[in-house]
Order: sequence, then structure tokens, then C-alpha cells
Amino acid sequence: MHERKLPELLAPAGSFDVARAAFAAGADAVYLGLDSFSARAYAVNFSAEDLAQLLAYAHAKGKKVYVTFNTLVADSELASAEEKLAQLAELGPDGLIVQDLGVARLVRERYPSLELHASTQMAAHNLEGVLQLKELGFTRVVLARELPVADVASIAKRCGVEIETFVHGALCYSLSGLCLFSAIERNRSGNRGQCAYCCRQCYSDASGKKTLPFSMRDLRLDDALGALAEAGVASLKIEGRMKSALYVSSVVSRYRQLLDGAPHPTSRADLETVFSRRTTELYARGWKTPEPVVDPDSLGHLGTAIGTVKRVTKDREGHAYLRFHTNRALEKHDGIQLANPAGGKPYGFGIDEMRLAISRKPVFEAPAGSDVELLLPIALLDAITPDDPNPFKTGATVYCSASNEMKRRFPIPPFRPSDYPTGKAVDVTVTLLADGVRAASAGVEVALPAQLDAAQHPERTAEAVKKAFAKLGGTAWKLGAFTLVDDEKRFAPASLLNDLRRELVDALDDAAAETRAEGGVLSVAPRRFTDGSLTGEAAPRRFIEDDLPGNVLKIRLGQRAPAGDWDEIVVAIGHETSDVVEAALEQLSAAHPAAAIRLALPVFTKEDAFNKLRVAVKHLLKAGHERWEAADLGGLHLLRQLGAQDVTADWTLYAFNAGAAAALADLGVKRYVISPEAIEAAQPARIPGERLVQQSTPLFLSVTRPAADDPAQLVNERGEAFMCEEHDGLWVTTRPVPRTWRVSDNAIRRTDLSWDA
Repeated sequence: MHERKLPELLAPAGSFDVARAAFAAGADAVYLGLDSFSARAYAVNFSAEDLAQLLAYAHAKGKKVYVTFNTLVADSELASAEEKLAQLAELGPDGLIVQDLGVARLVRERYPSLELHASTQMAAHNLEGVLQLKELGFTRVVLARELPVADVASIAKRCGVEIETFVHGALCYSLSGLCLFSAIERNRSGNRGQCAYCCRQCYSDASGKKTLPFSMRDLRLDDALGALAEAGVASLKIEGRMKSALYVSSVVSRYRQLLDGAPHPTSRADLETVFSRRTTELYARGWKTPEPVVDPDSLGHLGTAIGTVKRVTKDREGHAYLRFHTNRALEKHDGIQLANPAGGKPYGFGIDEMRLAISRKPVFEAPAGSDVELLLPIALLDAITPDDPNPFKTGATVYCSASNEMKRRFPIPPFRPSDYPTGKAVDVTVTLLADGVRAASAGVEVALPAQLDAAQHPERTAEAVKKAFAKLGGTAWKLGAFTLVDDEKRFAPASLLNDLRRELVDALDDAAAETRAEGGVLSVAPRRFTDGSLTGEAAPRRFIEDDLPGNVLKIRLGQRAPAGDWDEIVVAIGHETSDVVEAALEQLSAAHPAAAIRLALPVFTKEDAFNKLRVAVKHLLKAGHERWEAADLGGLHLLRQLGAQDVTADWTLYAFNAGAAAALADLGVKRYVISPEAIEAAQPARIPGERLVQQSTPLFLSVTRPAADDPAQLVNERGEAFMCEEHDGLWVTTRPVPRTWRVSDNAIRRTDLSWDA
């Protein structure tokens, strides 16, 4: 393997402690969320003060900190979002991870010092999508987790921006950014940081068999690090902002050792004692994977296998002991689990008493290779009824689910805030005069009157004054260059200097607030981008105009269009060739001669299939098809590159607010479809928005088949029915009955049948 620069190792940080632990274990950078606008709303997350402290700590160690601003933002939240962005611009993180197109537009226009990273929620899965993000000002793109290494390499070597990929942690069943299940079914939007984890729930198929058809195994690409480095990946990302410091430390340690080619005492088995679902490489080695990627049988942490049950013994007092041969050293208070033969939660207990089988004398530690006996808790035995399968039968696997040795291996490093001063550095000049003191910095000046006597030890004055003004902890400032003007050799008491410092801090704070207000952060007056569009709500407008349709229908290619007064019929052409599309359109036009026809591109196109799509679109454009609809950034970029002029956007491009709609308008989009999870809150924007009146809303869009014998009929534990069918290479989960919405008569109404069975 030739010489190459190692990719950055990027770790999650749900708290300040976790961030420090990640750095100590070898992370080059961490990513974290603020107390708002974070896709992990239930993590601890960071205040502005916490972030300032971590930035000082990280930068002192040559590390980086990225902030996630990766939720969709409602119009009503734009003002507070802008205020938070202004605060971030002052703090100066090393990157801002964004999902919302409106937020990205706002950052480019008003806060260009913030480096934009495209969240995986933006569903970039091919080169064209990444190129579109580059054009929008992003310097790094987090690719969709499903991509094979070959696709990653193809994109990374041609895109001209940094590529970041996930290498370890939990997986979503749906393509990131394209999951509506939690939002539509539980009113908790995953795109707004409130996921209800519907993919981890139990469902029954038509035969009544219960399973976990959507519960993905955890990603583990420790064997693919070399290939990813060769592919040109800039950053390797570990998932887990809800995880503990121990989890993050242990995972970072293993990947650090593998990247550096160093001996790795942190093994896979070690990681499994901390937290472990079953694992998968997903599609890293190609779209046809020989291993299962869904785990339909178990949920949550099980541990690492350390042996199999030999038998359960009982002593004269009736105490029960579990005997097995352990391949891992054990300690008292380590955690043990056995799988539940009936499925569901495993049986677990902490080691309260352990003895070697040969002596039956209680011990605190047992080495690997020992036959051990562990006391089984009475409460655990009582919980097993005569009707339950026996979890302790001979041959059952024993797992270590918690290791005290691992906990000792990764202590959280100590921290003293005074060692890492925070705030923006300001140069300060202090002047001592007979009638008072003055301090000046960054264009502001404050003064306090006082009678200053001559200094008895003038050689000490400069040090004393500088010490007083260095005490800026807990403020937005830290001392930069310091200058003392003391021509008259005066003495100023510490109390007076401290009062002067406080006055200076207040003046600096006021000046900073005025600067933000002038920039628009604190102003209530409407503000405009350089192109004249509003950052927030646009002026209301009447949508039904001569050049706009009133009734829009969307169907799949070959699907029958029902009778109706359709002004426009949108046809999802999938990945069919142009001749197949032409033949189907000829029949459709004959049946609906009054309707305009618009061709819709697919929402997901694999990298190796994009050239075929490009050829089809070129032929159809040449044949005179002028109306097009994009469903993803790659398709939008393709249409723009090929010169299509009449382009609209489906809801999957997430114009969630007026700013996002303006971002699409900047790219030439004429109309957009309002997302099913934003219909109630949608506000008027620069371009018209179509409102759904009927749709079999896709709750999951996935490249992975559910682990169910008959996924077309699934019922959850609430008795709610769902169905999952394959459409154009994607597995689509919907309700059997379409949803309907009421909209006003003057809206552009869309009936979307394209996801129907």
C-alpha cells in the first residue's frame, strides 16, 4: 500500500466528559449538538458556554470540534436559528453539520466563516448529489451509510470536496433523511431530532409470526479501514451521541490502533462487553451482501460470547450456580447475560459470587480458561415460569455484558477550566493617571475616577494590572496582547482594577450585541438576501395563476391514471430506458390529452446506475419533454447540467421552510411539494408549494428488504397495519390505506398515487 494521509477519526460527543474521553482515546475530532437544532434532541448536548470551553480545550490539543445543526427548521424557528448561528459564528467551531437547505443558505449569506458540512440526512448517495452540495457551498459531505466502498471511492476521487463516511455504530433502516415513520405515526419527527425508533419495534406478519423486521444490525467496518483510506475518505465517523464515555473511548481506541497499524489491545470482544448488537458491514463490499443486515430476533445489548452452559448445580442450602468454561477473564460485579429462547429481553445478572469449579472457593477474579460457577440470583430464577423455555440449558451461550476491567482501562481525563481560557481574544490597553483609570479594547473605552497615589514599587505595577485583566473566565472574552500606560508611576488597588475590568467586559458585550443587531440577528425588521428574497417568510401570494396548475396527479410509469380534472400528471419514470418511457407516455397522453405531462426522476440512484439515467434523460429531453421533477440533489444537478428549464421539486428535497424554498429557487426550481410532515406549518415562499391531498406516504424508504416472510402484511403491537413492497429498487413501507388532507381551494393540490401498492 502506497503512502497516504490517514483519514481523520471522528467521534461522537454527547457531553463534555465524553468529548474529553474521545480525545484521550485518540480521536482527531468530535461532533456534538447544541441544546437546540440537533438531530439527537434527547442527548445531553452542549450550551454555548460548554462549547466555548470545549473549543479551547480541543484547539489547545490540536483537535477539532464540529457542531451539528442538522434538523429541519420550521419558519417559526428561523429567527432563533439565526440567533444561534450568529453565536456559533462568534465561537468558531471547525465545521457546521447541516441538513436544512434554508439554514445552509443563511450560513452562506450571513455567516461565511462557518464551514458547511452536509449531513448524511441530506441523502447524498451519488457523485451528482455531492457536486450539487459543493455548488451550494459545502466543503464536506457525509455520504449515505449504505454506499459500497467502490462507490465511495468513485465519488471521493472526482467530487472536489472532503468525504466523510460512517464506520461504526447504529444504523437506521430507512435511508437517512427519508424516514417519515416517527413523524407521521408518532408525531415525533426524526428529521427534527425526536425519533421514536419505530424501526426497533416488533411486528407480526400474516401468519402471526412476531419479528423485528426493520431492526438493523450495528455497522462495523474495522476490516475496511484500509480500503476507505485508499478510497480517499477524509473522515471516518463513529455514530453514538447518545452513548457513554466508555463506549466512545473503547471504539475510538480500537479504530485508532487499526488506523495507526499499532498493536490493538482493544479487541472486538472488548467492545462487545460495553455495548453490542449483532454487527454488519452493510453494503461496504457491494450491493449484494452475503450476510444478513437486519437482526429480526434480538434487540439491544447482549455482550460478547464467553462460553456455553455445562450445567446448573445446587448446593445444600438450595443456592443455584451456573457452571461454564470461560474464555475471558472475569471479575466480581462483571455483567452476565443469556439470550431469551423465547425472544425479547435477555436474562442478565451481575456476578455477586464466583468460584472456581475445581475448589468451589469464592474468588474475586477468574482467569480466562477457567471452569467457573456463578451464583444465580433468586429473583432471576423466580422470574422464569414453568411455561418459559429454559435459558440455562446445557449448550446455551453465556455472554459477558459488562467488564470492570474495561471501565478501568478508559478513565475520563481530569480537567481544570482555568487551564483552557475561553472567549474571543481582545487586546487591552490600561492607562493609570492621578485622577483615575481607563481601559480600551476593540474600539470601546471605559474609565473610573479615583485618586491614585504614587506607586511604592512601580516595577510590580504592570504584572499586577495584567493579572487583574487576565481574570476573564466565564465571559465571552480572553486577554490577548496587554499594554500598560503608566507614565506617572501610579498605584491602582486591585478592587479598582477589578471594577474597571467588569466595566470593560460590559462595554464589549454591549458592542458585540450592537454588531449582531446591525447584522440582523436581534433586529425585528425583515431582512433580505442579496438577491432580494426574505430570509424568513416571504410576502403572501396567490398561487393559482394562469401559468400554474390547480390539480396535479403523480403516478408511476405504467400505473393507470384515474379519471379526473388533472391539469398536470407527473410520471415517476424510475430507471427505465427512454424507449420504455416513451411508449408508456404515448398511452397516457392519449387517455388524458388535456393534461400536461411532467417526468419525475427517482429519489435514489446508485452510482453505477447514474450513467444509464443520464442517457435516458438526454434522449427524453431531445425528444421534447420539457417538464421535469427532481426528487434528490443528484437528479436536480443532472437536470440543471443538461439544460432543463422547467423543473419542480418533490417533497424529498425537503423545502421545510421559506429559506429552503428560496434555496431551491436559486437553483432554478419553479415549484416544490410541501413535505407530509410540514403541511400544517408551511408558510408562503418565493416559489409556489404544492399541497398533498392524498398519498400513501412512504414511512420508510430503504435499500434493504425487511426480515419478514411476508412483508406485505405487517401489524405492530398496537394493532396498526403496514405493508412493505419493492418499487424501483427501494423497499417502501406504507399504510394500506392512503392518507388524505384538506387544503384550501386556491392551493395547488397534489394527489400522489406513486407510492400505492
